[in-house]
Amino acid sequence: MSHEVQKQLMSAAPIALSDQLEELSSFQAFTEYASSKKEMPFIARANVIVQNYICFVYLNDNCLKILRKQSKTTITQKCCKYLTNNPVRAFRNALAHGNWKYNTDFTGLLYFAHKGDNPDGPMTEFEVSQQELDFWHSLTKCTLYSIFTALTHK
Repeated sequence: MSHEVQKQLMSAAPIALSDQLEELSSFQAFTEYASSKKEMPFIARANVIVQNYICFVYLNDNCLKILRKQSKTTITQKCCKYLTNNPVRAFRNALAHGNWKYNTDFTGLLYFAHKGDNPDGPMTEFEVSQQELDFWHSLTKCTLYSIFTALTHK
């Protein structure tokens, strides 16, 4: 990764990458704890909210968009493109605006987003299965752990 891209990533947000890495690590510890409390639905629901926010709002915007544009590594570009395009992008927007809910059997989430760029247009209902959502989370965490670790542990 070029020095210029590193500078862009490190200055993209007022929060240092090392602090974002710490949040990602703390979030992972919470997720592991919450997974052990399956008998407590309120913990599972809190985990869903925290996991989605951390992966798709808190960590997503600055780093992934820069890497998508600037990375010379094809796999990094592909991961970033996937995570910043629809349907993940539409889910991120639905999450940020509170336009989501559990599906009827709690095996995934329904979310509502604009199909195009017109914010005044009608919203469309989408569904993401838990399996696909788990993939989105894993890809986001893996990509960002790799980048944050590489940039903060030189």
